[in-house]
Amino acid sequence: MAFNTVKIGKRIAKLRKEKNLTQMELADAMWVSYQAVSNWERGNSMPDISKLPELVELLGCSIDELLSDSDEIDLLKHVIDGDAEQYVIENDVTLKDIGYIAPIIKPRDMEELTDKIVEKNEEKISIEDLLSIAPFLDSDYLDKLADKLDVVEDFSCLCGLAPFLSPDTLDKLVDKLQEGGDLSQIAGLAPFLDPRTLDKLVDKVQDGGDLSQVIGLAPFLSKETLEKLVDKVQDGGDLSQVIGLAPFLSKETLEKLVDKAQDGGDLSQIIGLAPFLSKETLDKLVRKSCEDGDLHQITGLAPFLSKESLDFLVTRAIEKGEISECAGLYPFLSRDTLHKLVDKILQKKGFSAIKDIAPFL
Repeated sequence: MAFNTVKIGKRIAKLRKEKNLTQMELADAMWVSYQAVSNWERGNSMPDISKLPELVELLGCSIDELLSDSDEIDLLKHVIDGDAEQYVIENDVTLKDIGYIAPIIKPRDMEELTDKIVEKNEEKISIEDLLSIAPFLDSDYLDKLADKLDVVEDFSCLCGLAPFLSPDTLDKLVDKLQEGGDLSQIAGLAPFLDPRTLDKLVDKVQDGGDLSQVIGLAPFLSKETLEKLVDKVQDGGDLSQVIGLAPFLSKETLEKLVDKAQDGGDLSQIIGLAPFLSKETLDKLVRKSCEDGDLHQITGLAPFLSKESLDFLVTRAIEKGEISECAGLYPFLSRDTLHKLVDKILQKKGFSAIKDIAPFL
């Protein structure tokens, strides 16, 4: 259980007022700023452990009375008395226990207590243990502790630990954690990992594998790795998996995907890529599809097509007598193109046939 700084702050304020002291007077007596006292009383911070004996003397109370909501008072008192290491040896004290009092003890005291606990427990440390004390330890010291970790599968804890570890140490831990794991769980670590480590992780995706695992890693992957992923998916034939990667792919890679879809005769797989395709690629796609007689597959691309491409589609549909194929394009056509289409519909089918197009005129 951690210190309830708000309750302790209210207790400091109450005891100060009972002593008829202002915040400034208490601050002067303790050789701290009045802002420090104000922060204590508002629960924004705790008094330094070295100041606690002086504070309780001025307030006329004991440390137990001041911090009575904490189960870690015994440990804290032994830290103040200078015999905490012996207390750790004789009692069942965990790293989480010192994590609770860490905000008010010195970094060197933290390291000494941690060493004793690690030594007592024969160096058995979990990520959960490290997470409780990581914000209060020197980064080099924390890296040494992290080297003692066994292989675990809790990626969420490692994500919390990542901001406090060096890139080299984190890379080593990921190597331990990733054996047979799900790459999607690594996404939270990506901002802290070396690009080379990420590339190695992505290499674990087998040909034709589930690319959804690495979508969250995409913003942090190199261009070469992204292209390698796309090549693997192309070999597997399911281009729909690439949609999540589209914002991070180069123009050239996207064009390759479009060519692949056209070769396979199934343009529905690349509808999701349309927002990321260049005007030139879309125009080329439209013309190729018209040549192959696949006008109906282009409808899903209509929101992203240029006026010129849309006009071209309608013109080809009219030429081939496939006016009905244009129904899905109506909301995106210019007024001139709509009028041209209406004229053809009237010529071939009569006035009653324009009821579907009428709302767009």
